[in-house]
Amino acid sequence: MGGNENPNSFSRLEALIKKIREEFFRIKGLGFLMNVKEDSNDGGAGNTFESHLGVQENNKKDPDFEDFEVKTKKYLKSKTPISLFTLRPTFPNDGDNYMRRTWGVPDANYKEVLCFRTTLRANRWSVVYKSYKFKVDVDRKKERVYLVKADLNENILDRTVYWSFEDIQNGTKKLQNLFLVDALVKEVDQKQHFHYINATAFVDYLGNVDFIELLEQGLISYDNRLGVHGPGTPLEGKPHNHGGGFRISKKHIDKLYRLRIDI
Repeated sequence: MGGNENPNSFSRLEALIKKIREEFFRIKGLGFLMNVKEDSNDGGAGNTFESHLGVQENNKKDPDFEDFEVKTKKYLKSKTPISLFTLRPTFPNDGDNYMRRTWGVPDANYKEVLCFRTTLRANRWSVVYKSYKFKVDVDRKKERVYLVKADLNENILDRTVYWSFEDIQNGTKKLQNLFLVDALVKEVDQKQHFHYINATAFVDYLGNVDFIELLEQGLISYDNRLGVHGPGTPLEGKPHNHGGGFRISKKHIDKLYRLRIDI
């Protein structure tokens, strides 16, 4: 499962970059823009930027704007990893619920709700809740990516949950071109506002082979975000699946693309 079979033509690439550059500077010129979501929503900076691009909020597997997937980061959190895409496990069918039921621990404030929040990598074990070790395990022969649970002596206890390489490849389809935007944040009249200050375009995704290699090296991680709705929300105390996903540090995104363009 290799790289892109239909790379962007040079003329089309020029047109794409020109359009998205113009849109970025138009939005940047608007200054601080009020959050279109509740301030408690982690994705507010991205939703606000996309709303000014004219992109409707969606969970589709297609790119957001003109063949670009748009990602926005709050500038003061620029060292936190970029979420590439969320993806439910291939197996079992209720993989997220399976992890919550069998691996979760009671939430500190809502004891009746089991939560499982972790960041896992393939290049090392992670001690989770001081009780077990977990890691990502890439099985190239079976073309699967497993989450593995072990005791503290690394004796395997559970190797049930996995993603197929095919499903991961489908998950990366929207990443053909990536537009990464940095946002400053300030509060105005008790409401978050965002000012979009920097942008980088990453063009021509290299493919599943490179993704799997970076996963094996631990440069791409998997985040479990099986939590609970907090105080002040309509569903307070109810289980919340924030969407488990594959993430990468901003400094390593270049490794997934043929070309980087600073806007």
